[in-house]
Amino acid sequence: MDWEAFYNSFRQPDFVPGYEIEHRLGGGAFGDVYKARKTSIGKAYAIKFLKVDDDDQRAAVERELDLVSSFASIDHPNLVTIEDQGAVMGVPYLVMGYAGEETLARRLKEGRLTMPEALRYVTQAARGLVALHERRIVHFDLKPSNIFIRGDNARLGDYGLSKLLEGGRMTLTFGRGTPLYMAPEMLVQRADHRADIYSLGVILYESLVGEVPFHGGEGGTFVVRRSDGPPEFPDDFPPVALEAARACLRLDPDDRPESVREALGMLGQSALAGDEITFEFPRLTVGAGSASPAGAAPD
Repeated sequence: MDWEAFYNSFRQPDFVPGYEIEHRLGGGAFGDVYKARKTSIGKAYAIKFLKVDDDDQRAAVERELDLVSSFASIDHPNLVTIEDQGAVMGVPYLVMGYAGEETLARRLKEGRLTMPEALRYVTQAARGLVALHERRIVHFDLKPSNIFIRGDNARLGDYGLSKLLEGGRMTLTFGRGTPLYMAPEMLVQRADHRADIYSLGVILYESLVGEVPFHGGEGGTFVVRRSDGPPEFPDDFPPVALEAARACLRLDPDDRPESVREALGMLGQSALAGDEITFEFPRLTVGAGSASPAGAAPD
């Protein structure tokens, strides 16, 4: 693949037919994402160009793209939409709804989450995950940078190539992604939907504490969890989220909630999109000096 020629050409008008590429939004294990404008109506979209470095990767990508029609049929307020697909200069791409450039990862880095916000965003991401799991789609790369925030609404994205993490592509994400959010079993055996539940537990913990529950080894190397001991929960960790966090972070998948619906139930929340999100907790703080009001946190 001549990537130099690709990047020298991709900003040309109509490089992707009907779209004008604007600027890079980010990148990850499977490719780079750019903001684009549909020239006919001026509407913003996100286009993900998929990395294919060899024939084996290309074959895997093409197999997954055959399933995009099933992803594109999902219409859920807590999922980023998948609008179209294609290929240009031999590089496959996905056209996705533009969910903005604010992510949960960015909000956490800036320390701007209150408890109501943290719990609301995690609940909404979990509702999007329910919609995927009900269609037998497992995300396998759930992390704060894949949760997009616009106003009071959170949308889960980057699920269109989820199954590429099965059967030989796991090492790609471990080499380029963020393994601290991944279930331990993904390193040693095939995983199922309960790996997403583990990742949801990591995100829930981090959103409320400001750091992930389990860290890597010296020098930032990743260490596989072998003990089922729970992480340390700060004294100000909200009781309403304690049961769900502990359950989702269990080492053995059989000990975790069987479904995201069950995990949401532990949080006292419905799995239905649009249902009110209300938590009760004492007046505490999250992160560096961000105050959290007591009482209800309506959606």
